[in-house]
Amino acid sequence: MRQVNLPDWLVRIDENLKWLSIPKLPLFLTITQVLGFFLAMKRPEFVSRLVLDPNAVLHGEVWRIFTFIAIPLVDNILVFFVLWFFYDVMVWLESAWGSTLLTVYFLFAWFNTVLASLITGIPIETFAYMECSFFFALATLNPNREIHLFFILPIAFKWIAVFIAAVLLVVPLFLGYPERQIYMILLFANYLIFFGKDYWLRLKKELDKRKRKKI
Repeated sequence: MRQVNLPDWLVRIDENLKWLSIPKLPLFLTITQVLGFFLAMKRPEFVSRLVLDPNAVLHGEVWRIFTFIAIPLVDNILVFFVLWFFYDVMVWLESAWGSTLLTVYFLFAWFNTVLASLITGIPIETFAYMECSFFFALATLNPNREIHLFFILPIAFKWIAVFIAAVLLVVPLFLGYPERQIYMILLFANYLIFFGKDYWLRLKKELDKRKRKKI
């Protein structure tokens, strides 16, 4: 597993604020998604009441800042494969970080998602972006871990993460309108909060190494 330099204040939270931990968070989120899937199957029209619609929230439908978490990534039988994979990612992160840091990562993801929607006015209709931020964390900590595409072709997590980032982040950031750019940055701010220091230190180390070579 790759060693990552977390910000000092996150380390202090992990050491001193264990009460922040949400017990069995991976199981809780997975069950929430399963319930959302069966609700969508039984009453498809009700799903619109779960969407994080900023206008509706500002008009009193505050529950939407929580219920969007129940909207599954897909609405067919593949949902069980997706949720199994998501649960595995969450459990792995919990084993690497501990329950407290995993909870903090989730809370930042949730807060930033709600903030992005309220600031830009763009509705959140799926839990997918938060799920991707968890996968990015796993791909950063364990980049060479593999999944077998179609149960045959092995692909390292780092390449899947690069592809997802290119589709979800690079194109909107460079070609999208300003509101969309702010929206995308906020959606993945939890990843930057956790891993930004490590990237900066690695970049600084590489620049120092190149300077020494020139001397």
